[in-house]
Amino acid sequence: MGGAVQSAGGHAELTARRAHAPRRAARPGRGAAQPDSARTAAFQILQDVEGGAYADRAAERRLAGVPPAERGLAMELAYGCIRLRARLDTELAELADRPLSRLDRPVRLWLRLGLYQLHETRVPEHAAVHESVDGVRWSVGARAAGFANAVLRAAARLDPAERLALFPSLETDPVGYLSTFGSHPEWLVRRWLERYSRESVIRLVELDNRPPPVILRTLDPAADERAAREPRLAPLEDFPGSWELRSGDPSELLVRLPAIVQDPAASAVVEYVGPLSAGPAIDVCAAPGGKAIALASRGEAVPYVAADRSRPRLERAVQSASALGVNLIPLVADGRSPPLRSASTVLLDVPCLGTGVLRRRADARWRIGPDRLAALVKLQRQLLDAAVELVEPGGLLVYATCSLESEENDEQVSGFLTRHPEFVCEPAPEGLAIRPELIGPHGELRVLPWQRGTDGSFAVRLRRSA
Repeated sequence: MGGAVQSAGGHAELTARRAHAPRRAARPGRGAAQPDSARTAAFQILQDVEGGAYADRAAERRLAGVPPAERGLAMELAYGCIRLRARLDTELAELADRPLSRLDRPVRLWLRLGLYQLHETRVPEHAAVHESVDGVRWSVGARAAGFANAVLRAAARLDPAERLALFPSLETDPVGYLSTFGSHPEWLVRRWLERYSRESVIRLVELDNRPPPVILRTLDPAADERAAREPRLAPLEDFPGSWELRSGDPSELLVRLPAIVQDPAASAVVEYVGPLSAGPAIDVCAAPGGKAIALASRGEAVPYVAADRSRPRLERAVQSASALGVNLIPLVADGRSPPLRSASTVLLDVPCLGTGVLRRRADARWRIGPDRLAALVKLQRQLLDAAVELVEPGGLLVYATCSLESEENDEQVSGFLTRHPEFVCEPAPEGLAIRPELIGPHGELRVLPWQRGTDGSFAVRLRRSA
């Protein structure tokens, strides 16, 4: 993300070179060349997401027919345009002569793809413009292609200072800057700036706008020894057992290495749970299964019950566990009314707003809002109250989220302790492989993305009186 640049000035010249959009969409020209498969797939993913599909599911479907060598570019273009939608649209609004909502959707999407390639990648200018204009011609028609060409040529002529002048100033309008150039919802930026320092929020926004690294978590010391011999893996010093994949696809490594793909923030939650009692243990919202597999692989709690309301997601988790030789007992159940006996350890990793993992969910920032937060807080409260019946006397309930929002974390725990005085917060066990600064004054785990470049997570240990 660029530095602070004043937004005054430059607009008169810019207005003179705005492109004029066609008043009526042209029909696709016959014989128009289809763009290459990577850009076509990226465009189709964007179309699907605009139509309401989740980005990961759209990508899985649209990339199936793309040659493996081109899938990386398709993913970068599609996910980059989704993450930076507000940045791209702010610029497009200045370069076009009408609101973007009045442009045909395919034109708007191809313009985003063109702008993204011009400003955020090393794609040569001629290729970025030519392929995007061809995309408009192929999907809409020749007249719209002329408009797209004019817009993208104008964008290509902007020098970096002129481009930054299109956006609010970070110094005088941090909310405006971080919600446009930073491409995050304004309501979320305001919340974060009220709670965290401006430097922390800037760093958080920057991290969210970058593709996240692939991190492998090994499941035993022998796997660590093997990982250390892999030239494509680099250990993360702050998170023992976590290894960054420096290049390539992890699939080949995972075939011969007992490991799972898991960010250090999630691995810290697993570590924070601490040694499990002899059992049983219940993971109430287990899917997609990473934490359940890591905990069950220790063999300390028998049985380890992985429960979730989604049968397909739970089945995938069990398949992954079986491939690693880890035994999970699956149970399709709603955590608000679990048909289970009590357990010595209960992990409640609740559905949440996910503001700690926005970099991994390209479209999530545009799907969430205050109403969604309120609904999730209510659901979390219901899950917590139901989990009380699962924890045997003297047992442990670990409540966890991947959220940065206080309503889902500290406030949720405070309300729970008021309703259930038979529970108390307890400190983390001694000897955990967790840096001391990640443990708060009440014994809670708090991983903040801007501190070490990871995802975000929160967890607290709640012990029931004997």
